[in-house]
Amino acid sequence: AEEAELQPLIDQVRAMLRSMNDGDTSASAYDTAWVAMVPKPDGGGGAQPQFPATVRWIVDHQLPDGSWGDSALFSAYDRMINTLACVVALTKWSLEPARCEAGLSFLHENMWRLAEEEAESMPIGFEIAFPSLIQTARDLGVVDFPYGHPALQSIYANREVKLKRIPRDMMHRVPTSILHSLEGMPDLDWPRLLNLQSCDG
Repeated sequence: AEEAELQPLIDQVRAMLRSMNDGDTSASAYDTAWVAMVPKPDGGGGAQPQFPATVRWIVDHQLPDGSWGDSALFSAYDRMINTLACVVALTKWSLEPARCEAGLSFLHENMWRLAEEEAESMPIGFEIAFPSLIQTARDLGVVDFPYGHPALQSIYANREVKLKRIPRDMMHRVPTSILHSLEGMPDLDWPRLLNLQSCDG
């Protein structure tokens, strides 16, 4: 009797699973920006992006408020890291100064929101990735970023705590949560880190 009652539900779940494709992954401005920063190996007369379609995607997906990120749901963490990544990518190739200016204006106006955002909603690795991205912006000469904003202090403090908890040598020897946030981190021993790559890639 119990099985007979459950069978309609089982059939419904099976039908739902059969109707699903492999699933959709929404576009990520942050990931796209990192790919956009990859230079052509043989830049010739000057450095050029290896994947120009990613730069076009960035140009085409800036939101009306000057930011990049999820247009349906506002999260300060999401908008700030996506916007800075896209500004950095465009700046790297000296493209779209007006879009960069609009992005930097958004960052100035909304940086305070990082201090108000709940820590539980912080994406994994944000406290590692965002400061690395800020350093990349500084290295590229982005001058109009609020580098000294008070809202950044707790992020830098969390970064130091995490980096002290997972020493650099251990990070190269055993899989740790920091593997999710390596982009932009300087002085990494990539041959050693590649030994930690999962067998599925």
